[in-house]
Amino acid sequence: MGLGGLLRWLVIGVVVWLLYRMVKRLIVGLNGPQARSNLRPRGGEEVLDVMVQDPQCGTYLPQHEALRAKVEGREVFFCSEACRDAYLRGDKAPQS
Repeated sequence: MGLGGLLRWLVIGVVVWLLYRMVKRLIVGLNGPQARSNLRPRGGEEVLDVMVQDPQCGTYLPQHEALRAKVEGREVFFCSEACRDAYLRGDKAPQS
């Protein structure tokens, strides 16, 4: 298969993709505006948990899963005991 055959398959792929997009848009349009609203995230949903960042390694995790420690009167959250202990010892965070 030469360059001409590869280009032909590329054009066929683009045409199929465009047809798929047109059919999808047509189907969503026929179902009315309520179908489109299902595709968007709903506002006002309840937040299940707050994400917190481990100051040692920078990892984000849900607050309910984090280990907590009081440091200088404020609550700090950690992803693991190793990060908590390293932070309390004053070890530097690893550079990525």
